[in-house]
Amino acid sequence: MRKKISIGFISLAFILLFAGGISMYELNRLQRQTREVLETSDRNVRLADKMFAALRKQNSSILRMTLSGGATPDDNYTTGKNDFDKALADASASTTERKDLTEIYEANTHYRFIISGYTQAVENGEATEWFSSTYLNAYYQLDEAIMNYVTSPATSNTARISMLEDSVYKTITPSILTLIIAIIIVLMFYFFVDSFYVRPITRIYQSLRNYVKHRIPFAPKFESNDDEIIGIKETIEELIEQRKSK
Repeated sequence: MRKKISIGFISLAFILLFAGGISMYELNRLQRQTREVLETSDRNVRLADKMFAALRKQNSSILRMTLSGGATPDDNYTTGKNDFDKALADASASTTERKDLTEIYEANTHYRFIISGYTQAVENGEATEWFSSTYLNAYYQLDEAIMNYVTSPATSNTARISMLEDSVYKTITPSILTLIIAIIIVLMFYFFVDSFYVRPITRIYQSLRNYVKHRIPFAPKFESNDDEIIGIKETIEELIEQRKSK
């Protein structure tokens, strides 16, 4: 009896430990993916801030050049251009994110092309009109492209968040299944112990008590294949027969 009960509890403990190991593995993976998403989001925001700062620096230089009638932008434009190119290169270092930068690449190419037309606008005496219409449109287009890079739901962060949701379900599912299996095993184990051990012992006790107090013949009725339970019944019967013979 002890062996069967021990096997039942050991099996239950093994199932719980197995499910716990799976849950811990999924939780660790979820933690790594969450950290990756947060780090990627923070990195994208920082790079976007650098792009905005570099773009404003270029814009200020172009504005000063237009108002002063200069032929070329000052050194701040070159610095801003280099800073912007570096931030854009850092953002595109990951191939999985390059598709999110397509709009920025296209807007930046158009922005540089518009700036290259400044000399022609000065020669035509249309520098102010060039700045207020043609240039500003290109500038705002690039500014909006950078903003979309951070806020657009089409970015790769959305896919990562979807992966996190799947990981959450994968983490919870083993625990739920284990709980259901554990409840089923406990119910089966309870029914097994109650049917084959608790009831037989209870009926042996009641029958023995009735024999001792009321001299009702000892004849407990139960179903059990356990040798120890049957041995207890047979031992009591032998003791009763020995007492009768004396």
